[in-house]
Amino acid sequence: MIKKICRPFWSYDVQKTEKWLSSMAENGYFLIKINRVSRCFFFQQGEPKKLTYRIGFDKMQGESLSRGLMAEGWTKVLRAGNWFVTSNEKSPEQIKTSSVREGIIKHNRIIMYIFGGVVFYFSIMAAFYLSIFGLILFSADSKVEVVESPYWIFTYLYFGVLIAIFILGLYSVVKINRTNKKLLNEKINRDELFSKTQGKGKLNKAEEKKLKRSGQLVIKRRLGWMYAPDKLEQWLEKMEEQGYNLYRVSRAGTTFHFFVGHPRKVSYCADYQNIADESYFDIHRDAGWNSVFQSYGSLQKWSIWSREYSEGEDRLQIYSDKTNQLKHARKIGIAYTCLFLPLIIAYLFNIGLGLEMISHNKLDKLQIFSMVIMFIAILSFGSYSIRTWMYYWRLKKQVG
Repeated sequence: MIKKICRPFWSYDVQKTEKWLSSMAENGYFLIKINRVSRCFFFQQGEPKKLTYRIGFDKMQGESLSRGLMAEGWTKVLRAGNWFVTSNEKSPEQIKTSSVREGIIKHNRIIMYIFGGVVFYFSIMAAFYLSIFGLILFSADSKVEVVESPYWIFTYLYFGVLIAIFILGLYSVVKINRTNKKLLNEKINRDELFSKTQGKGKLNKAEEKKLKRSGQLVIKRRLGWMYAPDKLEQWLEKMEEQGYNLYRVSRAGTTFHFFVGHPRKVSYCADYQNIADESYFDIHRDAGWNSVFQSYGSLQKWSIWSREYSEGEDRLQIYSDKTNQLKHARKIGIAYTCLFLPLIIAYLFNIGLGLEMISHNKLDKLQIFSMVIMFIAILSFGSYSIRTWMYYWRLKKQVG
């Protein structure tokens, strides 16, 4: 007997899907096929059995598993495109080796960035048209007239489809982001890593407050440092030379906690990556760098690395090749320009409309205030983009 079950978003949470497959096996239904187009699972009925399932994604995965996985008791159930499913009769607690998650994480990130771009575009366009509609609606002499039309059904369908796509995109971004965090936590525990890399245990809030009152823990804030990462690096290294040893960075990346300790020579590097997989972090950790901060954002992935060196040694750098440094700086400038430029253009267009209405005395005080806010936003976003390119030119002058 073949049983068919559809799960449209199964790949958004592979850990949940694996548990579901195990529960199906306990009820006597064993996976035999996955249709990637219809998102349906096909099961063959048999004797109930406890199985542990593991889902993987690898373009280079062959028909057979590695010797290490087979020795651990894993057997391949099926392969569907780049996806593959393995099973093991051992319980999860007994299994020491299993397929890596890096392929799934990379695949998820690509989908997340695609849907993130859709959500961002729809949000910008919605804000753009709503602001225009608001200017017209609240203008002094404006009159809104609704005209009946036999084609309104197509308008409703159009906006219904747009809303559905927006909701799907938003759900995909949130769900995949949560799943990737859980997958990454399978390999590394952040608290344990922090304790190892810093040589100190993590303090609770009460202990931190006590150290703050005694002056042993100092807090400094740096807003917008990602638009000039070289200045952040210089500031952190100067703080270390003055005896302020970095303890931790807040989740938002704007608050820095320092222990009042001893002067040290520490090299810092603020690094931006569009897509940073786990191998990226492993490479730098193996080279002796300590991860002191990782941003949680999807649109911008920042990391701050530190490495202590001895007096008389040259300052350490993650990217020793000057060409790579320039490429890295240019990537930052392009990323933030692409992020802020659409907003600047939309606000400029709205201000242009507002100025035309002012010339005809059709704006009230509230609308003028909105225009002032948009003007301030233009200056802010423009300054952010300019600062990233100033960072690029500073680095280019150093390279010569």
